[in-house]
Amino acid sequence: MPAPCRPPSPLRCVQALSALLALSLASAAGPWLPGEGDGCLSAWALSFVLTLLLLANDAFRRPPPRRDVPLALACAAALACAAATVLWPLGHLRGREGDQGRPRALRAAAAAFSAVATLAYVAEVARDRARPGEAAPYLATPSGLLKVAEAFLALLLLGLAAELDAASGPAAWRWCLGIFCVSFVLGVLLVGGCLLGWGWCGWMRDPEGLRWGLGVYAGLGVVAYGAATVLWALYGFSEDMGGRARRPYGCPPTCPWDRTVLVAVLSGLNLVAFGVDLGQTGRLVLLRA
Repeated sequence: MPAPCRPPSPLRCVQALSALLALSLASAAGPWLPGEGDGCLSAWALSFVLTLLLLANDAFRRPPPRRDVPLALACAAALACAAATVLWPLGHLRGREGDQGRPRALRAAAAAFSAVATLAYVAEVARDRARPGEAAPYLATPSGLLKVAEAFLALLLLGLAAELDAASGPAAWRWCLGIFCVSFVLGVLLVGGCLLGWGWCGWMRDPEGLRWGLGVYAGLGVVAYGAATVLWALYGFSEDMGGRARRPYGCPPTCPWDRTVLVAVLSGLNLVAFGVDLGQTGRLVLLRA
């Protein structure tokens, strides 16, 4: 006799409902901006679908094969909804004086539900992550979750830099674009390998050389994003380097200057993420040396 269904997780219900409402309200508000608008709706749609699949697994008592799978998905969904919470108002609420009434209210409500979804996903990550000294899959540890965040931020940086046509900009911006691309590819390989169950993802099982390799990876990330943060800001905001120190007057909601600021801020955030990752990885290497 099949096992009876169990009640769904209230936290996952909040996640699915918030993402669905954000998607529905944004769609009902009318046309959205291509590029960033498409990305925001895709973030909400993917978050909703993945959470719905996890709810179905829970309901039929078929848990994921690894503890870190739903945790990594929750971390990625939290970052995706957080990015949408920031990007959606920038393009669809700011500077749209002629777009008042019901469409604006629907867009504002979509941003609010996106923020609720972000908090719900963050709550799941904080609740289910591995505690110090606990034996757990690598992606369930703080260092593993940082790998997910680093890969997602690299993807976001790559998309924003490509939208700004960084490939045709200054040589320094092309270097930054290359850093974002390589960082994203390496991050996907690392996270994907863990999700596929490669044995080295657990600190208790991987060889010492690979622990050092993860430390080197984090150290190279600090160097690369330190250079990208400086170069992007220097060539984006310094008048002597062809940048703009202030936002142009009358710039539309899709103002490239706003996106330049976002890339600079996100580069700094990824630099901090790699720095924290390097500290945690180095501590684990020294403790197990």
